[in-house]
Amino acid sequence: MRLLIGNSTNIDLVGEFEKAGAAWWAQRLVWFARDGDVLVLPALPEDDYVDYVTGVLGVDRGSLRLLVPPPGVDGSARLTGDRLADPSFLADLGAALAGRTVEQVLATWPDASVVALTRRVGLLDTLPGQAFTSQGGGTLVNSKAVFRAVAAGAGVPIPPGAVCANPTDAEGAIWDLLVEDRTVIIKHEFYSGGVGNHILSRVEGVEPYGAPRVSVVPDRAAVAKFLVAEWDSFTSAGRHRLVVEEYFPGSRAVFSELLITDGGIQFGADGEMFYVPIANAQAIPAPNQPAGRMAEVTGHARRLCEPLRAMGYRGWLSADAIVTPAGAVYFTEYNGRVTGSTHLHEILGRRVVGPDFARDRVLFERVGWRAPSFRQAREAVEAAGLAYDPATRTGALFCSAYDPDAGSVWYCAVAPDMDAIRVLEERLASLFPQDPS
Repeated sequence: MRLLIGNSTNIDLVGEFEKAGAAWWAQRLVWFARDGDVLVLPALPEDDYVDYVTGVLGVDRGSLRLLVPPPGVDGSARLTGDRLADPSFLADLGAALAGRTVEQVLATWPDASVVALTRRVGLLDTLPGQAFTSQGGGTLVNSKAVFRAVAAGAGVPIPPGAVCANPTDAEGAIWDLLVEDRTVIIKHEFYSGGVGNHILSRVEGVEPYGAPRVSVVPDRAAVAKFLVAEWDSFTSAGRHRLVVEEYFPGSRAVFSELLITDGGIQFGADGEMFYVPIANAQAIPAPNQPAGRMAEVTGHARRLCEPLRAMGYRGWLSADAIVTPAGAVYFTEYNGRVTGSTHLHEILGRRVVGPDFARDRVLFERVGWRAPSFRQAREAVEAAGLAYDPATRTGALFCSAYDPDAGSVWYCAVAPDMDAIRVLEERLASLFPQDPS
C-alpha cells in the first residue's frame, strides 16, 4: 500500500494566493488511489465523487482510508506543516498504517513538511528525493526565476528577458524590449495558471492570452509608474523576484511532462494548454503539431531534467513552452510537482483508456463546466449516453470533484481526434444551458 498526501503548494511561496479552492483542488488525489492506500487530504471529498472515481478505476473503496488533520494556523484549506504535525492526526495515521507495509509515499508537492511527516512515522526511506526536498528543493523546481537559469545553462531556448530583484532592473529589462516594439509579459515567480502574469505593450490591440490583463505603457516613464504601483503585487512585497520575458502574440502553449527517478528520466506525455485569457482547457497529446515538433519539445525537456536529477529531485516535471507563429520554440517555465496534467495522462489515460492511449485517442480536459451538483452532472451525462464507454474508449469522464464556489465540475472528453472532441463538447454544453447574460 501507499501513503498519498494531497498538499497543493507551499504557503510561504504563494501566501493567500491559491488558498481559495485549494481543498477542492487537492481532492483529485483520489484518482491516484489503489486498493489499500491511505490518503491524507485537507478536507473530505463528497461521497458521490469518491464512489465515482473508485468505480471507474475498479478500486475497492472500502479498502481506502481517508484522513483529514485538524485545522491549522492557516485554516483547513491547505495541508500545511502544522496540520501534518498535529498529534491527534499522527495518532490516527499511525493506527491506519499499523501492521502494514508502505511501499511509497507520494506527495503532490515536494515540501519539507512531508519529509518531516515521513520521518515522524518511520517512512523516510519510502519518499523519493527526500534529501533534496528536506532542504527546500521544492522551491527550486517550481520557481520561474530559477527555471530561466537552469534552462539557459542547459542550452534550452527561452524568450529574451531577465530575472529582476528590484524595480530599477525590471524597468530597464522591460524597456529594453518595448523600445524595440516588442511586447512583454511579466510573471510572479511562483503563481500558476497564468494568474500571476501581466502583459505590457506600447500600443493598444494586444489580446491577453496566458495573462488576465494587458496594460499600455507608451514610454519609459509609464513603465516606471506601473512598477511603482504593482511591484508588491507581482513580487509578494519584494519577497520574490519578477520574471520579464518577451511575449509572442498568437503563440500556442505546449508542454512535455516527464518523471525523474533514481533510474533515469521517463516520458509521461505531451500536450497543449488553452487560455481565455487564463488556462481553461488542455489536450493530451498535443494536437495538430507538425511532424517532429513535440519530439523537439520533449528533447529539450529532458535536458532540463538532467541537472535537476543530478541535484536530487525525484518526481514529475512539466516543462512548458510556446510555439510562436513563426514556428520557434521557447520554454517559459517548469513545474516540479504532480501537476494539473499528471492525473490525465497517468490515470485517465494509461489506467482507464489504455496504456497506449496517445496513439489513437485525445484527452481534452475542460475547466469549470457549470452544473447543479456532481450527482446531477453524472446522471445527466449518463442519461444522454455521453459517459465514457470502455468498449468504444470514448465519452466524458469527470476529472474533478464538484467545486461549490464556482458551481462547476471539470470533465475530460475522450475521442479519436479534436473534431470528435468538439462534437462531444457541444452535446455536453446542451445538458445545462447557460444564460448568456
